[in-house]
Amino acid sequence: MKIAQKCLVSLVLLVVTLSSVGATVAWEPYFGFSKGKSKIEDDRIPFYELSLGTPLSSRVSVESFIMAQPLLKFSENSNDGYTPDMDYAFAIITGVKTSLTHFKDATFNPMVQASFGQMLIASAESTENEPDFTWSFYSSIATGFELNLFEAFKILLLSGYRFAPHEQVLGIESNTLSTKFSSISFRATLD
Repeated sequence: MKIAQKCLVSLVLLVVTLSSVGATVAWEPYFGFSKGKSKIEDDRIPFYELSLGTPLSSRVSVESFIMAQPLLKFSENSNDGYTPDMDYAFAIITGVKTSLTHFKDATFNPMVQASFGQMLIASAESTENEPDFTWSFYSSIATGFELNLFEAFKILLLSGYRFAPHEQVLGIESNTLSTKFSSISFRATLD
């Protein structure tokens, strides 16, 4: 029940944030997709992110995001896919991001991006019937470049550090998810 309450509170905060942003600026929404990697215990583990945002000014934008990342190393020889007796662990991260670009409108634009939110780590061992859920704080800071190829399409190349304190989960030491990351993002204006 506690998980459902936290999800509901996160959803309400997200709606309030986006509606207040929409009330103060011209609503010019964009949709984003990101793929990146972070180093977790000597392995480069991929993550995927979806985002919805709007510019606050010519140089500042704000967006809400949801990110998913598997936390256990996949078997290199397994072509069978998922097996019911497998251990699993993954992280779902939701929050708000703010991006600041150096120039108002440039093809190759340096930028900085900061985010904060909540991280849910779900894990289960093959001997357990129900998964364990762990909630923790999440924040990140990244720098990189925004490539403005077309008026309605942008590519972001970012590298940074994320702070994600957590407990030990299925052999992953505590605070291991606080690590460097790099990503490529694609933004498309929805107008």
